[in-house]
Amino acid sequence: MAERVPDLLLGAWRRASIVNVDGTSDTDSIVLWLQLESAMVDVRIPVDMEDPSACEASTGRTRCTPVETGGDGIRRATAEWHTRGPDDIAIHPVSPFPEPGLLEWNEDGSVMIERAPSGAYVEEWHRVPGSADRLVEHRTDSRHRLYAAGDLAVVVTDDRGDDRSLFEVEFAICEPVDDRARWRIVASTLPGRIGEGLDVGL
Repeated sequence: MAERVPDLLLGAWRRASIVNVDGTSDTDSIVLWLQLESAMVDVRIPVDMEDPSACEASTGRTRCTPVETGGDGIRRATAEWHTRGPDDIAIHPVSPFPEPGLLEWNEDGSVMIERAPSGAYVEEWHRVPGSADRLVEHRTDSRHRLYAAGDLAVVVTDDRGDDRSLFEVEFAICEPVDDRARWRIVASTLPGRIGEGLDVGL
């Protein structure tokens, strides 16, 4: 049985920024990480993206050490992501999480800083309020699955054949409308789908 991550890591996290060791930074891309008890889905869509090959997205599992509070009062943990399992789905995984992440949280747990041990990057993540209250993973089969954290869902569909076309796989970020009776796609690795309604089964 997969290990459960600490409560501080649960929920939907939106990336506010990344600063790389070479001085480059990004505050505009849509980056969403849903962390369930063990399962995770990570979606990274560059701003004004038109070609799905520019995206990075993956499903997988997270392993995380227990949270410890240092002498400075800051809570810290170390996480590792495993996204290359036989049933995981990925789009163009340029960065298959080669390093663990050194995590630290602010006082109320709403902001998390992730650092690479090598110093390659620093990411700032903000937890979506209420997103740890409802965590769902549902698999129709190995190629169709749903991840939900609060009022955010990622629907993953992989219908790729032997040609592995990126136009036949989608990571769709969805939000509810009409008191969760219907959901719509607000961002997708297939941008032509944005705005469409979707039955997420919740």
